[in-house]
Amino acid sequence: MPIALLAPRLRLARVKLASTISREFASGEVVIALPYPPELEKQLNLYSKGLINWTRLKLSLRNLYGDFYRSWLWVEEPLLRAMPVIGAKVKCYGSRASEYTKRGGDLAVLAFKARARGEINLEEWRKVVEGRPLLEPGPYDVVVSSAPMEGFENRDLWGLPYPPSEALGSSPLTREAVLEYVDYVFNYIVKSRNLDEAYLRWLEERKGVRAPELWRLLELVSR
Repeated sequence: MPIALLAPRLRLARVKLASTISREFASGEVVIALPYPPELEKQLNLYSKGLINWTRLKLSLRNLYGDFYRSWLWVEEPLLRAMPVIGAKVKCYGSRASEYTKRGGDLAVLAFKARARGEINLEEWRKVVEGRPLLEPGPYDVVVSSAPMEGFENRDLWGLPYPPSEALGSSPLTREAVLEYVDYVFNYIVKSRNLDEAYLRWLEERKGVRAPELWRLLELVSR
């Protein structure tokens, strides 16, 4: 049975994923399924084989994501950089890049409406956050995901509460999950330098969990 390694979309979590995959799955040809747009699959496989360099890969990402390029890469860079070290064959099973960027814009509009006007139409939110691509069990050694997957051996690598942004994809979507996400966006993401700082502040203030070792690691991986 293929393994699904679970972790939230945070740079710190990607560091842990990269370390685990490099340690446990680097023998022989490993096939890794990543929640990235299918348009990136060819370039990622070329990069993993050493046929294009990091600069060329970043150019492909910039062309795909436009204004979302920097924020997306901030999270995913540690895992991407591990691919040539592992020599992995990559399968991309995420939404297309255009759908990803549209979803980001739609979520921003909905979050603003909820914050400014108190408007929360759960049906509108469901249309944006549900219906993402699913991955059927196949010839993969490991799959990276932020939520448990049917047909896989699920292993949570994070071990801490996930940020509210991850709960939006759960079913059924609740008003409480939306309110928590809106609070997270305006009181943490907007007021922080990056997603990981926002998460660590939220973890301390909303969940009462102090993680000084993660703050130290964030300082290192932010350089």
